[in-house]
Amino acid sequence: MNIKKIFSGIDYQVLQSYDTEIFSKNMEYDSRKIVEGDIFVALEGNVVDGHDYIDKAIELGAKVIIVSKKVSMKKHINYFLVENLRKNLPFIASNFYDFPQDKLKIIGVTGTNGKTTTTYMLETILGNENIARIGTVEYKIGEEIIVASNTTPESLDLVKFCKKAVDKKIKYLIMEVSSHGLSIGRVDMLKFDVGIFTNLTPEHLDYHKTMENYYLAKRKMFDLLKNKNNSVINEDDDYGKKYLQYTKGMSYGLKNSSITGNIKNISRHGQDVTINILGSEYNVTLNILGRYNLYNLLGAVGCAKLLGLSDNEIIKKISKIKGAPGRFENVNTNSNFTAIVDYAHTGDALENILKSINEFKINRVITVFGCGGDRDKTKRPIMGRIAEKNSDIIIVTSDNPRTENPEEIVKDIVVGLKEDNHIIEVDREKAIFKAIELAKKDDIILVAGKGHENYQVLGRKKIHFDDREKIIEGIEKLKK
Repeated sequence: MNIKKIFSGIDYQVLQSYDTEIFSKNMEYDSRKIVEGDIFVALEGNVVDGHDYIDKAIELGAKVIIVSKKVSMKKHINYFLVENLRKNLPFIASNFYDFPQDKLKIIGVTGTNGKTTTTYMLETILGNENIARIGTVEYKIGEEIIVASNTTPESLDLVKFCKKAVDKKIKYLIMEVSSHGLSIGRVDMLKFDVGIFTNLTPEHLDYHKTMENYYLAKRKMFDLLKNKNNSVINEDDDYGKKYLQYTKGMSYGLKNSSITGNIKNISRHGQDVTINILGSEYNVTLNILGRYNLYNLLGAVGCAKLLGLSDNEIIKKISKIKGAPGRFENVNTNSNFTAIVDYAHTGDALENILKSINEFKINRVITVFGCGGDRDKTKRPIMGRIAEKNSDIIIVTSDNPRTENPEEIVKDIVVGLKEDNHIIEVDREKAIFKAIELAKKDDIILVAGKGHENYQVLGRKKIHFDDREKIIEGIEKLKK
């Protein structure tokens, strides 16, 4: 490949030219992955600067180095300088891999809550074997499962993912699109066929600072649509109304939208709902619970319609939908109480699942939750108050404290508590065991905040920790 093709449409400088014909088959920004003949992109991050690893990349065989600042150069190596390298990387990668993303139908799902579940629902509706999926829990290409690094991957990784999907003859890419990924340009090279908006509630304000900035970051996804009308927007959300004015797309909600839904009956095993698709009404039984999951389903249905599926195709698949891992997941305890694990780590998400649980509870609701460290502190007392209001007993504990003192995080949560129905247990394992000790017949235990995660972040280290495993361990411990 001629170097001019790699930098097509991009301003660049030749710092040292050894060979203008590039025979590399691969491009990396992680020096540890370099093999003989690769291109190394010296990407600057908040913590790590790729320029510090250029020599390592060359030792492993890199023949082309792309930098964003001048560096000392070795002989027989090509060096090229691109300013704003992170911003330009999506297009450098696309040029190099011949824009594989343009050969896929791409569906983007953005919002604060519901992104993961919506992508799983869409996967079932569109056909599992024909899907590539990117999100918080995992990445997937057909039957291949890949460990997720970020909700929205780095642009180079995303382009390579698309190439792999195209090589496997995958038709659809369904992806969660984070506000952070949108802000720093990770998806700038994509052209979305459909964009779904779920909701917008306070989250990531440590990064965005204001809700207006958060709203604008999310809105960027709709600027990347092939057709701005091909959006599916939650009209019951205040920010959704603003997005609808911006995109003129399809709406969904519980009353006066293009796609609507209504819960007729709910139990801990499922719910009977009525769905209205552009004027045609259908009765469906869902395996998933809660009003917020009905919202997620309506967004998925609207997307399927825009992609050309018939009502019959959609309704037939809906009854097969199961929840995403760690989202309203019922842990099989073989006990006389129910234990549910959920990823809810915002006030809105916690309130949604607790309200859903309260709709079918028989006895008490016991909630175990905490808040992550090094993240937005303003939500901590708010989440405390929400848990207290919608639970009979709450046990305040650690989530992923990261570099913060977990006891200080708990203190921030307790500020929002006004009743005396709470217990403080900073150790998450002990908190879960305590909930199990307290549980009586027909109680429901909710362990919130980590969901599918099988680790806990203490300081800068990850230790193995799975809420689902700890629930089972606690029950076994109680039997002894």
